[in-house]
Amino acid sequence: SIMATTVYASTTAPNPKSSCFIVPSDNLCKVRCGIKAVEVLLSFVAFILEEVVHSCVSCTALYFFEFVSCTAFLFTLLLLVLLSTTLHTRVGITCWPKLDFLYTAGIALLFFIASIVFASDNGDTTMERSAVV
Repeated sequence: SIMATTVYASTTAPNPKSSCFIVPSDNLCKVRCGIKAVEVLLSFVAFILEEVVHSCVSCTALYFFEFVSCTAFLFTLLLLVLLSTTLHTRVGITCWPKLDFLYTAGIALLFFIASIVFASDNGDTTMERSAVV
């Protein structure tokens, strides 16, 4: 098989774009990818901490926090997957940095509001206090 390696060695080159994840890319540098991964992790932790609250006196604030944390986790994960793969080319959106900024600002605002509402209207149990922090 020496002949096969000599024949194909000079013409075969690795394709750097064949990887599933493309970081860094035009839409996502390594730093922003790390920040997005931390966002996904923190929103997941917020969701888990909210889920361990078994009983609540006023559950509306808890349910709103649950909605925001679950939405943040799922949509940030979706945005991370879209921006770190070639799937973003199939969506038809051309202004990814603007979309990313507006989405992140919107989720941060929702988290801020949900945290204030949950902190001000909870049953003051140990589990609810730990979810607020």
